[in-house]
Amino acid sequence: MAGVRLDFADEQAVQGRTFVGNMTGSMLIRGTKSKTREQIQDEFDRLKTRAGVGGNSISATATLETTEENLPGALRMVAEILREPSFPEREFEQLVQQQIAAVEASRSDPQFLSSNELNRRLNPFPRGHFRYVSTPDERLEDIKRVTLDQVRQFYRDFYGASNAEITISGQFDPAQLQKVVAELFGDWKSPAKFTRMPQAYRKVDASAQKIETPDKQMAVFTAGMPARMSDSDPDYPAMLLANFMFGGSGASRLFKRVRDQEGLSYGVYSNFSAPEIDDGGRFVVTAISAPQNVPKVETTIREELARALKDGFPADEVVAAKTAWQEERMVGRTEEPSLVFTLTQRERFDRTLKWDEALEAKVAALTPDQVSQAFRRHIDPAALTVVRGGDFKKAGVLQ
Repeated sequence: MAGVRLDFADEQAVQGRTFVGNMTGSMLIRGTKSKTREQIQDEFDRLKTRAGVGGNSISATATLETTEENLPGALRMVAEILREPSFPEREFEQLVQQQIAAVEASRSDPQFLSSNELNRRLNPFPRGHFRYVSTPDERLEDIKRVTLDQVRQFYRDFYGASNAEITISGQFDPAQLQKVVAELFGDWKSPAKFTRMPQAYRKVDASAQKIETPDKQMAVFTAGMPARMSDSDPDYPAMLLANFMFGGSGASRLFKRVRDQEGLSYGVYSNFSAPEIDDGGRFVVTAISAPQNVPKVETTIREELARALKDGFPADEVVAAKTAWQEERMVGRTEEPSLVFTLTQRERFDRTLKWDEALEAKVAALTPDQVSQAFRRHIDPAALTVVRGGDFKKAGVLQ
């Protein structure tokens, strides 16, 4: 398994070019100077390789799953895709139509619309900023506005390997692969400077939004809030474990109460995340249910949140969660795609798996009081932005 990541550009350079960058990344695998899209796939098939290549306005990535003997050849194919894209006009036209069709299909999807609206509200950036979240109408406008000349120019302006990470996991010859990687990417200089995009905390006022999606049997309740935290914060290990117990696993409080006990939801979960350097953390809760159940789903989730904040997490629950959390991470490291992703992320921030070892030791040492107090410090029900999506009119609720 191998992963390639190219970081490029800076916040000012890509202002207003988000969709151009996205389309550039989507065009990479659709043709090179010597191969069509079909020929690229034929070559990967010959090499017994499953590959994915894509990008956005600040990076491009490639993943490879192949055999040891075919890894050098697969890397050469990826290098050709990244370094010699041809941007065929016919492929571009097809991509535009596919993107338009995807947006049109999303207009009535309560899960997409609810998630998109929550992300919009938790990312209060101006339109044109890399982190701005577009409405479907805006997305359609931007897709239709992109030209093939803009895509080609974006590639010329930013693509290069001056800030690249290449991660390989599995059985391979390190000396051979170092030589191959240097040959393929060593002389490919980026044409513009790279500055990492910050992910800083931004205060967001709590709000509530309802989105009607007529004739849809599924509905969504989702809520979230920013949390001022990086993964170096002393409370980060405690927040990971608290979230795991609250809604981050199949044995969590939310799963047991909302899905198993009350039978209200098809699926329910919470997530807590924090970036490596900046303090733009986030807490999100999501549940999928029938439209008529959404009010009760919300009430039940809020009850569980109030209970966790008031009573905390008892010792027996914390002990069991530590074991399950650790086992989940160990399983993740046995899965090569997950391991390659982790290694790539660690390399980007000058870390090794020693960082993970230290994090796991911190979690193992946590007391119930430390976990409970951290949850109280960083989670505030009054700060939640709430979005509900579904056919509530037909269900006769939330009117």
